[in-house]
Amino acid sequence: MANLLAIETSSDALSVAILNEIKVYSFHEIKPKQHTEDLLGIIEDLLSAAHIKLSSLDAIGVSCGPGSFTGIRLACSVAQGLAYGLNIPGIKISSLEVLSEGIFKKFKPKQIVVLLDAHREKLFMGIFSYSEEGLISSKIKTIDQVEFDSNYYNSETYFITNASKVLVSKIKEVSMNIYNDYPHSLDLLNLVSKKFEIGDFLSSEELLPNYLVEQENWETY
Repeated sequence: MANLLAIETSSDALSVAILNEIKVYSFHEIKPKQHTEDLLGIIEDLLSAAHIKLSSLDAIGVSCGPGSFTGIRLACSVAQGLAYGLNIPGIKISSLEVLSEGIFKKFKPKQIVVLLDAHREKLFMGIFSYSEEGLISSKIKTIDQVEFDSNYYNSETYFITNASKVLVSKIKEVSMNIYNDYPHSLDLLNLVSKKFEIGDFLSSEELLPNYLVEQENWETY
């Protein structure tokens, strides 16, 4: 077992979780524009509750975006600083995958689509395919809102979105499985734990934000 810290501040939710080998401690609260002031204090409080010191951490996981520019930058900067100072590895996860993980744990759908408002009539889009055991593949990209076509999906597709009522109406043409959640550090911690077990680590220098600006995308298989 390991001592792990997971930091998720890509949305209005300030969410932090710690695993002290066998027990999980977490904080999750909607705190718009308070992340910078509160994050380090919350990490300190959770470490105290878990009865471990910073020096006892084995790795740090961070939700790297897309999402709030300020929130992503804050989380990655803190994770980078701690990982470098403690000489421990880092693990980063897309915030869209964190959202998808929460819905997968509850309902076990085969497909989850995340559509988040990226402003200027654009969407952050994540398409996640699952087996009963977990994630099979993912594709994350930025699209224009008008590009979204509900005809590619069906009633078994689960959607997570904070976008416009117009978009939600389009989704309802094919599926009523629609949720508007905040990414949660417990889901991030679960994903971080899986990567830790297989040694999928990054150096502190690689814990960089993924802002997912226009025309950038990445896929995993």
